Amino acid sequence: MSKFSIVKQWYLCANFYLSRSPIYSSQVISSVHSSHRRHEKIMSTPKYKLIYFDYMWLGEPIRYLLHYVKEDFEDVRLDSVEWDKPDGKIDKNIYTYQKLPILENLENGFKLGQSYAIARYLARKYNLAGKTEEEAAKCDEYADVVKDVLKRMEQMWDKDEKTKAELLKFWLEETVPRYFSVIESDLKKNGGKYLVGNDFTWVDFVLSHTAQLFTMYTETDVLANYPVIKEYQHQIFEIPQIKAYIAKRPLSPY
Repeated sequence: MSKFSIVKQWYLCANFYLSRSPIYSSQVISSVHSSHRRHEKIMSTPKYKLIYFDYMWLGEPIRYLLHYVKEDFEDVRLDSVEWDKPDGKIDKNIYTYQKLPILENLENGFKLGQSYAIARYLARKYNLAGKTEEEAAKCDEYADVVKDVLKRMEQMWDKDEKTKAELLKFWLEETVPRYFSVIESDLKKNGGKYLVGNDFTWVDFVLSHTAQLFTMYTETDVLANYPVIKEYQHQIFEIPQIKAYIAKRPLSPY
């Protein structure tokens, strides 16, 4: 059995048990939380609803961002197994493009799809999009770099074992070094704490999470040769709001 099959079986098993917990339903896993709500007796009405699946993947950087700015939001997690069923209970037609994630502003009804569009929208609202047009452009550049590496990794999906092994080898030896060596150098030149400018931006959450995702999915320490990125990622995960969220988020293999 390949490591990819093991990951998939691990996820299905975890989903099986989670779906039978009294706080979850077979169709939707839903929670409302922020880094501070559970410690307050008086709870405000959430401003946003984020709809995604019951795993991290593309939705996690958005969750990080909202927790970082201490914004209350409704974290709706749909059952991904149910979503994939042709005759499943989830009506995909009510979701834009029949895709997730979707962010809804509960105050004015505004809805937005596409993960990076959502992250940029929130980043502009909370001053996490760079302080100048040049910094904003660099955020977009690094986000697109991460997307390129992710797309190459996704080519391994649904392939036979021999093809997967060949694609993984190329991805680890060619794709990752091609992009991460540049990020490692740029991050080091910028002091190692922030990827863009002298403060956190939305792309910090994208890079730190996606690098972790790469390691989890391939079961390989993708950052082994990139100590600056590795330390930077550790610092992101140690931000109090992010650390508190990670400690309580639902179990997921990726």
